[in-house]
Amino acid sequence: MQKNTKKKIAPIVITVIVVAYVAPMLGMLAYAAGLAGTQGAGPVAPILLLYALVGGAVIVGVVYAMAQRLKEIDGGEEDEAKKY
Repeated sequence: MQKNTKKKIAPIVITVIVVAYVAPMLGMLAYAAGLAGTQGAGPVAPILLLYALVGGAVIVGVVYAMAQRLKEIDGGEEDEAKKY
């Protein structure tokens, strides 16, 4: 086991937790927007889709941040910082 493996666990776990929390809400918002659109609820559907878009952006941002963090860990940035 590499010494970096333990440092990688936290970003992955947090990403899984955030995605598991936001994805169902995203699905419910998209479903509700679809129902509102078919029932003629006019301005409600675009607002719900906007909230769903923000939820999608949160998921993408968290996954991107995790990927960056894993690259930093692989690059040994923390080990270099310990020298100073």
